[in-house]
Amino acid sequence: MTLEELPLAPVSTRPGEATDGYVVTLDAAGVPTGLGLATPPGTAGAVPGTGGGLPPAVLLPAGLSLHELLTSEAVTLLPLNPFGAVVIDASGILGVLEHPTIARHATGAEVPAGRTRSDLAHPEDAVLAGAVGVPVARVLCRCGQLNQVTLYDPDYPPTCGGEDGHPLDPQER
Repeated sequence: MTLEELPLAPVSTRPGEATDGYVVTLDAAGVPTGLGLATPPGTAGAVPGTGGGLPPAVLLPAGLSLHELLTSEAVTLLPLNPFGAVVIDASGILGVLEHPTIARHATGAEVPAGRTRSDLAHPEDAVLAGAVGVPVARVLCRCGQLNQVTLYDPDYPPTCGGEDGHPLDPQER
């Protein structure tokens, strides 16, 4: 089952106009940088995780299967956003794959041990693939640098792309 076949929550690309549901912020190229809840009507000011300051956007290609998501390094990106991940394809944003949806469909799934720390190379690493979408998270560091990561371990964060090479310290957008 691919991610586009799972139930996806609707999302707005206009944080200033949305009044309920999910919103994403976009960079100049139209790529999502943050995902959160819209600010409800009558709410004053920005509330973390709502239209004002958004957690990092985790981007998942629509053609990715649920099994591939759960058995690859992509699963390490999911905790970066408390709501879920943005599912995208060539036409744009399809919707939000919420954490409860992932949990409901993953129940009973056989998830092998991770391949992220000191494991031998996996045979699938040698396969030439066609056009492949790679799950990524767009994370804004506290220093202001926008980073794109494919693996995130909070115990050993990747190096920020900023000038001094400090560990990535996510900030809400």
